[in-house]
Amino acid sequence: MKTCFNTITAGLDRRLEDIIAACTKSGFDGMELDLRAIDEAASRLSINDIRQRLADGGLAAVSVMAFDLAPFAVDGAALDRFKRGAAVAQEVGAPILLTFCFAPVPEGMSEEAALEVAGKRAALYAEVAGPTKIALEPIGRAELMGGPVAALDIARRTGSANVGVMMDTFHYYLSQVPDADVLKIPLEKLFIVHVNDSEDRPIAELKDAHRMHVGEGILPLNHDLELLRKLGYDGYLSVEIFREQYWKQPVEQVVADAKSSLDLWLGTQEK
Repeated sequence: MKTCFNTITAGLDRRLEDIIAACTKSGFDGMELDLRAIDEAASRLSINDIRQRLADGGLAAVSVMAFDLAPFAVDGAALDRFKRGAAVAQEVGAPILLTFCFAPVPEGMSEEAALEVAGKRAALYAEVAGPTKIALEPIGRAELMGGPVAALDIARRTGSANVGVMMDTFHYYLSQVPDADVLKIPLEKLFIVHVNDSEDRPIAELKDAHRMHVGEGILPLNHDLELLRKLGYDGYLSVEIFREQYWKQPVEQVVADAKSSLDLWLGTQEK
């Protein structure tokens, strides 16, 4: 499997060029690029500059993220942002657009009807994305798309081979996704995996801010890795953490700690 760093892990106000440099130094294989980081760097870096810096560092542009599926939206803001992200992804050479959905089922609407609406929305996104893949991200404890079964259902309804799912160790833990559901994910539909750990708190209390570096918390990561191996997954393991403690650290330190903890965990599991 290949290592990847999600720019979110370094913080929301960090310079993209500094994150790229740190990922190069630490030896990551790829990066997920938050559209906000790209926008922040726009006054300093063109998309071609970003592509070149990634290439010079031996880094793949793994995804551009993150976009709200917003299946029941009444305005065009989410779709407009997705369109912009799709254009950026093609320019920077990223094969995946990470798309989440935390929407509840609207009052008075059946789950089947809600999934149908979400499928049509995802189909529209797929049309906009063109050749770029869309990885649907279930959000922990979300009502409509809280796990891979619903995400795969929505992907199926699009009729597009370019719409699949992703796995996030934190969100799958929050939703208590059964092993059987993970093992039902077709390998060709599992586009990327986020790896992160978590503080030891009751599941109902856990939030994104409680994520930690791999191997430092209580998530069943060894078991998750075994499931991925059973699926035959050999793609990117991307470190995505929303921890303010890390965001206050120097970029180089956050990136180095993410890589060393990931390498230590993977190395332990390979023995």
